[in-house]
Amino acid sequence: MKLWDQRDLAKLSALSESPGSANVGTVQFYVGLAYHALNDKRKAVQCWREAIRLKPRYEAPIRALAFEFVEQNAAEAADLLSQLDGMGKADADDLTTLAEIRIKQDRLREAHRLLERALELEPNNSLSLLAMASVYAQLRDRILTLSYLNKAAATKDIDLTDLQWDPEYEFLWNDSEFTDLVAPVPPPPDSKETSDFKFKGKRRILSLKPENEK
Repeated sequence: MKLWDQRDLAKLSALSESPGSANVGTVQFYVGLAYHALNDKRKAVQCWREAIRLKPRYEAPIRALAFEFVEQNAAEAADLLSQLDGMGKADADDLTTLAEIRIKQDRLREAHRLLERALELEPNNSLSLLAMASVYAQLRDRILTLSYLNKAAATKDIDLTDLQWDPEYEFLWNDSEFTDLVAPVPPPPDSKETSDFKFKGKRRILSLKPENEK
């Protein structure tokens, strides 16, 4: 959509008042993106729900709602992600996020299956690798936990320093290999850059984008 490409948020959000546009699922999705960018999350959610009502198999608003709800409404987020999966539209990040919810629900076998599928799609997805380490940490499997942590660290786009005090990994706190993995990496001398990491521990930094920008 041209207005989204131009990031003209004011004009895009105004489309929600247009009688013709109000009944188009794609428009409602993009209007929701505009409201979200303007930090009006209530209107964003309303637009995405309307987009799904108008176009029930439209994956973009389903995904947007799922990621919006992960922290505060994990049950609905899981339902939405499962819906994507049932439609054959789930990508590696979708499967990983659903797996992370299942880990919190102590449904480790299901989480493991989801993460295996995610890693088949993206073998170097750092969040999938970290989530798999989390599964094995729950099982207190030192070898496999460290194996997946090493793989996650090797991607160079995830900062593992938060894990040094994460209770989930307490059984490894005195393990020298774990200590080395989660130790802070000092920046190069005279460098003003803090890091090139895309992710901070388990904290996901994902921006909401249309399908063709993912």
